[in-house]
Order: sequence, then C-alpha cells, then structure tokens
Amino acid sequence: MRIHELNCGTLDVPGGEAVFGAPHFICRCLLIELEDRLVAVDTGIGHKDIESPEPRLGKDWIEQVRPVLDPDETLMARVVSLGLDPWDVSDVIVTHHHRDHVGGLADFPSARVHATGECRSAVEEGDGRVMPAQWAHGVVWAPAPVPAAPWRGQESWTLDGLPDSIRLIALPGHSPGHVGVLVDDALRGQELLHIGDAIYHHTQLTRTAPPAVEAFAASVQHDATAGLRTQRLLAELAGEGSVRLVNSHDPEPVDRTGLPGTARYHSAERC
Repeated sequence: MRIHELNCGTLDVPGGEAVFGAPHFICRCLLIELEDRLVAVDTGIGHKDIESPEPRLGKDWIEQVRPVLDPDETLMARVVSLGLDPWDVSDVIVTHHHRDHVGGLADFPSARVHATGECRSAVEEGDGRVMPAQWAHGVVWAPAPVPAAPWRGQESWTLDGLPDSIRLIALPGHSPGHVGVLVDDALRGQELLHIGDAIYHHTQLTRTAPPAVEAFAASVQHDATAGLRTQRLLAELAGEGSVRLVNSHDPEPVDRTGLPGTARYHSAERC
C-alpha cells in the first residue's frame, strides 16, 4: 500500500494569513495505491466544477473562499501526474458530502462511493449543503459500511471490498455522518487518519486558532457539542503522536504538539 496526499483545490480565502493564519487553504485528498486498484479519500474540486462553477459550487461560496479552479489541481490530473491510470480508481470514500469534497466524483463515474448512512441520506434527501449538480451524473453507491470494533472509543466501520486496513471512524460534529478515514500506513509503521473537516487549522488543537478560523468553524457546524468532543479526541491524538493526522484544508501539516512540522508530514500544498 502506498498513500499520496494531494491538494485537489487551492482556496485563496480573502484575508489570507493576516486573518486566517494561512496564506491560502487547500482541499487535501488521499490516493491509496493497492495492488490491483486505486482508492481515493474525497475528491476535491473536479473538472466539471471548473467548467461550470456557479451551478456546481454556488456563487456565494465562490466569492467566500475564492477557489483557484486550476485543472491541474483536480484529482484526475493528480492521478495522471503520478503516472497512474484514472480508470484504476475503483472506490472513493467521502468524509462528508460538502461541495469541496465531492466535486471530482463526476470525473470517476464508475467508481463506487463509500459513505455513512447519514451522509448518503443527506445527499438523497437534499440537505441544504448539497449541490445537486455535483450528484447529477448518477452515483454508484457501495454497500453500507459494516460496523467494526470501536477505535479510541469511536464507532468504526469496514468497507465493502476494501481491506480492513482502511476503516471509517466516527468524527461527528461538522456535518451529518461526518467521518475520518483511518489507514494503516505500513510504510511508515503508523496509522494515518484523514479527519475531513473536523478542524480547519492545526491551531484549533491547541486552542490558539485565529478568531476568524473559530468563527468560520462555528458557523458551519452541524452539532457543536459533538464537534467539541471530536476536537478533544484529536488534540489527545496529536499530543500522543501515535496517529498521523491530516485534515482537508490546512496547508500546513501538524506534528505531535499540534504545531506546524515538516519532518513527519508530507505537505500537500499545491502538489
């Protein structure tokens, strides 16, 4: 197994580092190379989003976060740049259903999509943060995740047809059915946990985040109480250094102290 961390959509949020503590944000996805196929975790902004941004991303959202909309940053382009075949992407795991995490699904229409039941229901029932155009191509839903043994006290699930070394971990708060994706990274001898939007910036783990980050995070929380519990868990994990945490939008990797670090984490900034 080989894991790639990829930026699939730079967000030049107004205010930049002076307001948010980062010059820009990213849409970090994972690409997992198995022996016979490729598995993606989230898809970032896709080609069809770039071709028709307002219907698929929304005018207000575009003005709020100012996505760069660079075709070379799409997951499909990233796969090709790695010398891999996009047709080998057989499965996509989504942490949640928001527009900057699922825009590339239409670039892989035959891939099976894995999500929690709550997340799938949010899509099918038209949750307010669903962009219907991003799902109009017709999604091939994988069978429902199968409950597995709890992980660090959190619910976990295995996924149909995928190895048990890849699991969903409940990280509630940000959206209905929000999960992290746990991968046993054998090359590093450590587990990797993609935590989706459980946090936006590494300083949230040390309660030193810029006020604008905390305000934005609070404005998009589905369940603030659950989100706070999730953050506490992640802060404990960061302190232990036993699990490699990566989130969707912070361009800086984090080390065991919750502060930026480059020794243990691969930066996905514009890569």
